[in-house]
Amino acid sequence: MVELSGEITSHVAALGAGTRDRRVFAILTRDPHFIEDAPVTGDDGVVRIDIANIMEGVLLRFRDGALDTVTVFAQREGDYYPYPRPAELITGLDIAAAAREDVTGLLGEPAEASSDHAAYAVDGGRVTVAFVGDRPASVTVSRG
Repeated sequence: MVELSGEITSHVAALGAGTRDRRVFAILTRDPHFIEDAPVTGDDGVVRIDIANIMEGVLLRFRDGALDTVTVFAQREGDYYPYPRPAELITGLDIAAAAREDVTGLLGEPAEASSDHAAYAVDGGRVTVAFVGDRPASVTVSRG
């Protein structure tokens, strides 16, 4: 299990929390301009809500009222701009300038890996670094 420090620890701590929980509020107040989408009920009966800050490159996804994932974009992806504090997300790693070897150098061998991602077990969840080529494209924390 990987030990993390930096802003990402608040994301991991908020997993499973509701949209109005203080742990989620701490993420939302760090960067202004979050927009909450209307709830969508899927064919599976699961209610999903996205709260996004496109300008700051952060997406919070809720599943049945509980925070399921937090994605931080290291590179421009679709409408999302890169996270403005890339060196503060994970202490010791600048996600905007890092290469895959920098990620594994800091976090160690991943629990799961492919050409486009590396996933690590952390206390309270999972951290997945998605890659485009050799560079991190996004970092997602998720439950389970």
